[in-house]
Amino acid sequence: MAPKNVIRFILVLIHVSSCLGRSGKMFSPSFISVAQSLSSWPIFSAGISVTVALVLSLFLTFEHLCAYHQPEEQKFLIGLIMMVPVYAVQSFFSLLNSKVAFICEMMRDCYEAFAMYCFERYLIACLGGEESTIRYMEDQFQPSDSSPLLDVDYDYGIVKHPFPLNWFMRNWYLGPDFYYAVKIGIVQYMILKPICAILAILLELLGIYGEGKFAWRYG
Repeated sequence: MAPKNVIRFILVLIHVSSCLGRSGKMFSPSFISVAQSLSSWPIFSAGISVTVALVLSLFLTFEHLCAYHQPEEQKFLIGLIMMVPVYAVQSFFSLLNSKVAFICEMMRDCYEAFAMYCFERYLIACLGGEESTIRYMEDQFQPSDSSPLLDVDYDYGIVKHPFPLNWFMRNWYLGPDFYYAVKIGIVQYMILKPICAILAILLELLGIYGEGKFAWRYG
């Protein structure tokens, strides 16, 4: 069967199910609501996009698992790939039912923190581990043969803060201190993000959560 005929057949089924659902003679109320929602073009196109995203991401994950020769890198890379199905399913559920959009958004934010951790660990694994990463940073701080000899402001390997942060924060030098500061910051983000999500859910249940609202009675 040609792809054009398949698409036409699916559209006919959706149209027939929506018509029968409105008549209420054959299907249950829950199926009627689903059939009516599927008749919407935005939901139909979103469903196709989610299906494609799920198939491709799961196929890529399966390929990594079949060739699992570098676990220190691939296990974190799989965590990054799983962002695709998590975000796709969350967005689709939010489109189907706006009442669950808030919970889905909180779950997405929690996985975002985990994905950031996976990305940081993946970069470290690509550089050969923590010790190799620190040595690489220290090497960046050492002047090389290509460094300008007469440039007294040469600051390769130094992270300078923009104005006005440079008034009360000293420069960051690439090395162990900078590495552990970034590592601690990412771990803190992983801990604080779920805590903030739980607080947001509690405030939403109490009816005092107001995202983007600057008022004393909203949290």
